Amino acid sequence: MELEKLFGLPAHPLLVHIPVVLVPLAAIIAIVFAFKPAWLDRFGWGLVALSGVGALGAILAAGSGEGLEGLQNQAETAAREDHFELGETARTVAIIFFLVVLAVVVLRYLAGKRAAGGAEPTGVWAFVGSKAGAIGIAVVLVLSASAATYTISKAGHQGAKISWEEEGR
Repeated sequence: MELEKLFGLPAHPLLVHIPVVLVPLAAIIAIVFAFKPAWLDRFGWGLVALSGVGALGAILAAGSGEGLEGLQNQAETAAREDHFELGETARTVAIIFFLVVLAVVVLRYLAGKRAAGGAEPTGVWAFVGSKAGAIGIAVVLVLSASAATYTISKAGHQGAKISWEEEGR
């Protein structure tokens, strides 16, 4: 999906701010929620929305980056190619982070519903409600949040270096 212009301006510099802000913010909240399961149960759907908008922003930023390449007609450099690859990776990892958050919140929601209904938890539902399940969920949340934040910041840093180096020429 290529998006070249937004409000008459190149879209990429505008759209990159969505994932650069929202993905690390969602990651910090996810890490806090990993250690406060009651907060995850209470505010998890908000985290799903936040990480979803961050992932959508990453998709739009990657697509607009492809559109920006066509607009600028500049020579392809190793730094630009590196930024492109980092952006693709950041988009993919942001989507994975969103899917992990969604899966965790849905699992905990369904486990809570089963427990509230009086059903004795068995199988997966027993694991989700157990101490080992809480630790497993915490590990998955922390790893996916860290990976998303790292890849977004790495792609953003590379893009900023390219922009500032071109400004100095």
